[in-house]
Amino acid sequence: MAWRADLEMTQISEIGCNNNKGFTLIEILVVIVVIGIASSLIFLNLNSVVSVAKNQSTFTKSFNYLSEESIISGNIIGWHANNERQFFYFIDTNNQVLTEIKNPYSGNWQNLNNYKKTFKSFDGSEHDFEFYIDDKPLIIFYPSGESTGGFINIFFDQYIQKIEINTNGKITSQIIDY
Repeated sequence: MAWRADLEMTQISEIGCNNNKGFTLIEILVVIVVIGIASSLIFLNLNSVVSVAKNQSTFTKSFNYLSEESIISGNIIGWHANNERQFFYFIDTNNQVLTEIKNPYSGNWQNLNNYKKTFKSFDGSEHDFEFYIDDKPLIIFYPSGESTGGFINIFFDQYIQKIEINTNGKITSQIIDY
């Protein structure tokens, strides 16, 4: 029996394996690191998708509210914004401000303070919200349900979100990579 144990020890030392079943500590650590990296990448991508959807949803609700308010009240409504906040107000036919409107869906604009934002109207004029000091509205909502429309570009760290406000009130959003 002793010779059998010696033979087994000799085979183990020559072949380099033993009958231990299981994983080594290094193998387990490598698997944990790979799973951690993969899950963090998935989480980051999911976060940006949720952010894009939230921005589009907020803008859609906000502009739909202004369009409906214009139809119901029979007044023309102007949308004006700078880098810090949005302004909504009733205007007359000479673009004079009558009264400011409180929009319940305007809160997301303050969350975008740290990002560059531009507006491009359908007539081709482009405005950077950081430097826009004009008192003219950027989008006008008419009681007929139409608007002047335009494009809002939000420059995030990894991508640009382009939000299109059509003249018929439809709002679309797309992501443009740098």
